[in-house]
Amino acid sequence: MAWPPTPATRRLVAWLFLTAGFLLVLGVSMQLWIMYEEFQRLGNGGVSSTALIVRLMMLVAAVMMLRYGWREVRGNDTVD
Repeated sequence: MAWPPTPATRRLVAWLFLTAGFLLVLGVSMQLWIMYEEFQRLGNGGVSSTALIVRLMMLVAAVMMLRYGWREVRGNDTVD
């Protein structure tokens, strides 16, 4: 693959990252809402700390995907 990618390829990758990040934020937020409801209903025994940490890590990954996609769409340098 040639480097750097063409502008059309960069736009496609950016929109894929934005779509995937948005869907992941949506899915993880629904999972976190279910965990919150279980916590309200069952108390501390109903929520696993490992599951909570994994979902929060997924939320961070989703935000990073959104950030990368947004910066790529805007044409900013994505190398930090």
